[in-house]
Amino acid sequence: MTDADRFHSTAFALACCAALAGCDAGPRAVELRPADPQVVQLGQQVYAAHCVACHGARLEGQPNWRDRDASGRLPAPPHDASGHTWHHPDEQLFALTKYGVAKVAGLKDYQTSMPVYEGVLSDAEIVAVLSWIKAQWPAEVRAKHDRINQAARENR
Repeated sequence: MTDADRFHSTAFALACCAALAGCDAGPRAVELRPADPQVVQLGQQVYAAHCVACHGARLEGQPNWRDRDASGRLPAPPHDASGHTWHHPDEQLFALTKYGVAKVAGLKDYQTSMPVYEGVLSDAEIVAVLSWIKAQWPAEVRAKHDRINQAARENR
């Protein structure tokens, strides 16, 4: 297992625990709205303004996103079906975007190029951008993500 794999496993476990246990890592009931045209349109605008520079116009992310760069940071991952975004429930995606990986995963000294959007984007804008991302996924990936969300809700 690589350091990146260990990080993602740790971050996922801690963020799920925080999101599902009602810790301060995010709201208890976040639900993305990829079928709502107004939300998706806002999300597209937010993505273009805040995300596209790193995550790409086609959600492709940066090259070698699983390997740390010269600064020791992980490049921006893809948000398309080839990435891991859809493996995480809505609450976790929201918390990671709003509060950042270090806070959500409890990794105080973790260095990342991903900005923290608390105080930059409203909660509605964060939900909108995540909804736009989800709206771009193929139907089968969206269905898998819906099942992940259902399991997360059942475990609250």
